Amino acid sequence: MKKILLLAVMTVVLSSCKYVKTQEPYLKAEVAPELKIPEGVDKPNSTSTLAIPPAKGGEVFAKGVDIAPPDMPIRTKQSEKGILRIENIKGFPLLTVLKDQSEVWTAMTSVELDNWTIKETDKNLCKVILNYDDQDAREREKSGFLKKLFTRDKYYTDYSGDFALTCSQSGKVVQVKFAKVDGSVAKSFLADNVMTKLYSLLE
Repeated sequence: MKKILLLAVMTVVLSSCKYVKTQEPYLKAEVAPELKIPEGVDKPNSTSTLAIPPAKGGEVFAKGVDIAPPDMPIRTKQSEKGILRIENIKGFPLLTVLKDQSEVWTAMTSVELDNWTIKETDKNLCKVILNYDDQDAREREKSGFLKKLFTRDKYYTDYSGDFALTCSQSGKVVQVKFAKVDGSVAKSFLADNVMTKLYSLLE
């Protein structure tokens, strides 16, 4: 039985060989004659067809490119009665409230948030200095060599620093501004963090 089965398989295999093309006609192909350019027509320049132009702007990549994402706009909000609102004034968050300045000062000195501490207060100037400790940056400092090598930590900015809350009164309205301690615009996520908390304290 096994012999009959083996013979049947061999018969099928051998009979299928006639369908296999063993000829290679491309080996007999002739070279086409050279393209003839009509008289009065310039011959195209094909000597630099595959030439790769030099890269431009290499010096920019050598120095490194800032790939940090753009800063998001500051979140604005307003109470239903309109006596409390946060506006975005040229990148600076400005909280306007219809309350007594002493009540606003109490709220300013009561801001408690993770990674934030009150560093200094000056009631006469209505100024509170806050310090932000960027814990993500601390964690990156502790990470091992391999983790730093295969992550984008080198592009991460440490946002730790001092920031100022200042208030001023105009009639019955008190305005509170948040900025870096040097007076420049702070990152929006830091501003939102502090101003949203202050807003909740004054609601």
